[in-house]
Amino acid sequence: MIINPDYATHQPTFTGCVSKTSAKLCKPQGAASVWLHTEPRSDAALVDDAGKRPGAGSTFSVYDHSARATAGQRYALAGTSGEWTAIWYLGQKAWFQNPPSSPTAVRANGPLVTPITDKVKVYGRAYPERSAYPSGVRYQEHAPLPYTLRKGQYYSLAQTLKGSYLAAGSYNPAKHVTVRGKLRYHQIQLGHRVMFVRADDVRVIS
Repeated sequence: MIINPDYATHQPTFTGCVSKTSAKLCKPQGAASVWLHTEPRSDAALVDDAGKRPGAGSTFSVYDHSARATAGQRYALAGTSGEWTAIWYLGQKAWFQNPPSSPTAVRANGPLVTPITDKVKVYGRAYPERSAYPSGVRYQEHAPLPYTLRKGQYYSLAQTLKGSYLAAGSYNPAKHVTVRGKLRYHQIQLGHRVMFVRADDVRVIS
């Protein structure tokens, strides 16, 4: 699915237009985002983003992207229920209202990835393996993000690349070192941001 609400007529709820901490509703206005819920109904809780708001629920604030999908973003379809559509988002099903009379998303084609194990790690950077680093360049640890992908989930694939790292400890470009490895990653649309999974951890579906 590609998120594609009609900007002029799509007017979801927002708060925080007066101040970041205000719970007062903003004036109705067009928007390119849809809110994502844990169940297919408008009074269900918003989905959580463990990386952005750990231990706290998502909000309708204009500053909070924890539970929002935006025009142009591509997600794998996870289910439908009446006029509601579910996508795979941050390791969970996320529901948004998508009525046939005024759709907020359209069907699309494109490659997907699906985990081959039940606890696939996600990364914010596609770093190369340790053996690729030359002497004098500090190894960059592969620190996973606080998300887990499981079997049966699907995510939109953007590109496949090999890990790399630019060591730029000087203002002189001649002293910069680019480390290029053999470890392959897939860049995916996981939540509101793009992230990386190791190619060996998932299967590509064309």
